[in-house]
Amino acid sequence: MSHEVVRSITKNTSVMMVSQVITWISSFVLMLVLPRYLGTEDYGRLYLAMSLSMISQAVIEFGGPFLVAKEIARGPEKAAMMLSNSLVLRAVLWLISTISIVAISFALGYTTEVKYLIFILGVSKLWEGSGRVITSCFQGFEMMQYPSMGAIIERVFVAALGVFALFSGAHAILIAIIMAVSTFLNFGVQTIFVRKIIPRIPHYEWKQVRYLLKAGVPYFLWSMCAIIYYRIDAVMLSIMAPERVVGWYGAAYRVFDILMFLPSIYSTALFPVLSKSWGKNNRMLALTTQKSVDYILLAGIPVSVVIFAFSSQIVRILFGLKDYGPSVILLQIFAIGLLLVYIDFILVSAIIASEKTRQWTIAAFLAMLLNPVLNYLLIPYTEQHMGNGGIGSALATHITEFAVMCMALYLVPREVFENSKVGIQVKGLAAGVLMMAALYFLNLGNINFILAAAIGFAVYLLGLFLLKGFPMADFAILKEAWSKDRGNKAVAAEERVNP
Repeated sequence: MSHEVVRSITKNTSVMMVSQVITWISSFVLMLVLPRYLGTEDYGRLYLAMSLSMISQAVIEFGGPFLVAKEIARGPEKAAMMLSNSLVLRAVLWLISTISIVAISFALGYTTEVKYLIFILGVSKLWEGSGRVITSCFQGFEMMQYPSMGAIIERVFVAALGVFALFSGAHAILIAIIMAVSTFLNFGVQTIFVRKIIPRIPHYEWKQVRYLLKAGVPYFLWSMCAIIYYRIDAVMLSIMAPERVVGWYGAAYRVFDILMFLPSIYSTALFPVLSKSWGKNNRMLALTTQKSVDYILLAGIPVSVVIFAFSSQIVRILFGLKDYGPSVILLQIFAIGLLLVYIDFILVSAIIASEKTRQWTIAAFLAMLLNPVLNYLLIPYTEQHMGNGGIGSALATHITEFAVMCMALYLVPREVFENSKVGIQVKGLAAGVLMMAALYFLNLGNINFILAAAIGFAVYLLGLFLLKGFPMADFAILKEAWSKDRGNKAVAAEERVNP
């Protein structure tokens, strides 16, 4: 990777990582009390409403996060036009999607409380969808510090007020209102800073709105397919299993969602870089994608091992084993499939950046068809034989994710893996096995799981070092990209790695 690429990705990843640490702590605090104080059934209702609102969000965005960011990365002068017309498009799509999900809630015969939850979260998607347009504009300019600031305010607010409300005896509806207000604060913060990149927002033009509608179709179709195969499980569980099962599943999936922060942050910083490289420097696109897959895999292995090894302790601390004991096996299943999702984040970014959106739409459509079929078969079976239909949904999620990875590997530009070194991934997995063995013996000695996790991570790093799983030259590139005289040194380091 070149100096400019390393600096851009490292800068934006670092900014978002600092933001994520703060928001993760806030989310952890809320997650610590939310399931406990709401109970399995009330939490299951909230999780169901959140899942349906996520589906409506895919309609509102209409593929916008990728389309807007890519267009601005390639032509910053388009930013004002993209922003104003995208906001108008979001407003129209929000009205359609909100009416639709409310109608669905009546058609499926949900309780009055669930209907209220769906309506509240659906309304909030108006400003949340608009905020995501602004975030995409900042992403195109590779200036993620401002969306990160908005995210911090959102998460701290929802955690602080949410915890206070729960301690005061609040139910799911008040929590949904607090969530809606917090996303509005995020939108407000980004609106204040958007003038740093777009001094004046022009009037919208229906001709341009129609262009965005047409250009966004491929992005919309694949993002809609993706969100359905990620969120349809909650809807199917709500129909085929008791509400408490939805609560168990929602608790484990919430942890799984939070663990997505690492590939999400990295791919957000990576995408505009890949978009600019496509058609101009395909070798750089290939090399950047190769390195990114290596980095994200090496980072994901210890996370997966720790979550699997200490799933019982995590559930006990966050939710309580008395009510959420069945969530343990669900979290273990999610931990096993974590690496698939990490890799898919990078591959999908490369596919979209290399103008293969139409082909990827077909792949996402196939995944969308596969996931409900697997849920339909596995939920009743695991509910009947194991008393936990969530196991079927978790298995369906990862079987689908494996299929997605296979299709992504087929569609990613051929030159991406022409010079890839498989040995790095193998060494990373070997270091992960050493870490798992260390955790097993530490567990036999009844070592505190936090201390055991820290020791296990040290064993993993030592294993990588002894196996030479992370090339030292890559450290040189990262270090020199941020040194005072990083320009010449980073280029020299790159030439040493890729002469």
